[in-house]
Amino acid sequence: MHLKIFNLIFLLIFCSCFFCSAQRSPSIGKGHTKTLRGVALEHKQIYSFSCIPMSIEMILKFNKRVAPDYYDLQKDWKDKNDGTFSNFDGRTISGIKFKHQFNISRGDDFPFDSLFKTIDAELAEGRKVIVSLPSGRDFWHMFVIDSKMGGDDYLAFSRYYNDGNLVTKEYVKRSIRECGGTDILTYRVIN
Repeated sequence: MHLKIFNLIFLLIFCSCFFCSAQRSPSIGKGHTKTLRGVALEHKQIYSFSCIPMSIEMILKFNKRVAPDYYDLQKDWKDKNDGTFSNFDGRTISGIKFKHQFNISRGDDFPFDSLFKTIDAELAEGRKVIVSLPSGRDFWHMFVIDSKMGGDDYLAFSRYYNDGNLVTKEYVKRSIRECGGTDILTYRVIN
């Protein structure tokens, strides 16, 4: 009888510890009290052409890998106007490894379905996606795709240089189709 009670107590303690630890350690990108929108509201682009590192800093801040006042990537980049996502392809920054994807020609043959499946899979795992989109005439700007919105399209956020307003981009999927495709930067938490 005492052995049965002991086994029952042991089982209850084990299950309690297992479930508590599972609840206390949500995966990166999930369970944040701060949303990507909240991070974007507090973030800024500090140089005219630093939108690539600016968007990476947003990812690092969203994943709580750097402090809210972290702008080191932009300070190193400054106004570099010939940079691409390739500058960060394979780089690990604060335990997050970045990957440049869909760096191919735009046009009618662009693999839109494959791109959108990749974005959907990242969002389903709680990860955001950095995307390059047209922004005015002959300019491209980086946005961070936050979530799906109604009609199976995407919602993204960004910041512009010298602009105190949050930039909200709706219908990202439509914009990608209209410009003939685009490249993205995804990431994985490695430690």
